[in-house]
Amino acid sequence: MDLVMKLALPIIMQIVEQLLSPENIRKYGDSLFDFIEDAVTSSKTTIDDTTVLPVIEALRNGLAIPDND
Repeated sequence: MDLVMKLALPIIMQIVEQLLSPENIRKYGDSLFDFIEDAVTSSKTTIDDTTVLPVIEALRNGLAIPDND
């Protein structure tokens, strides 16, 4: 089992590095943030508008993920 793990780990790490590339983080991060923003703005409550939307904006700024609607 140890041999299998030693052989598989480098392959798994290469796949993870490709999935977490800066381009993918921006692309999928924008989609995720857009989904959350749409859910928040379409809800009837206003508390989430004042709490969640500023957090999303801060995350977009901190992670350099523009809002590409």
